[in-house]
Amino acid sequence: MLGINEQRATFTTEKWLDKHEERVYIVDDLLSKHHFIGKTKEEIYELLGEPTETEYFKTENNIVYYLGDERGLIKIDSEWLVIYFHHNIVTKYSVKTD
Repeated sequence: MLGINEQRATFTTEKWLDKHEERVYIVDDLLSKHHFIGKTKEEIYELLGEPTETEYFKTENNIVYYLGDERGLIKIDSEWLVIYFHHNIVTKYSVKTD
């Protein structure tokens, strides 16, 4: 069973793009393997595709990806990956809950 969960939690660009419902489970693997700081917006798009069209957490200098229902027993909120840029370069990122 652990092997199945490990495979489910492993990030690949294909899985990120094709299985949106699994993003919340693979985001930790994504963030542990890919260092975003210093990457360009184009590099992020190449890795993660186009961001989610949403007003949640959206500002002029960031992009937002919907991850899915929050992890845990009680799934009231959603989780989001928010990536911030300065002059087209990633300066910080975080996983947020709405």
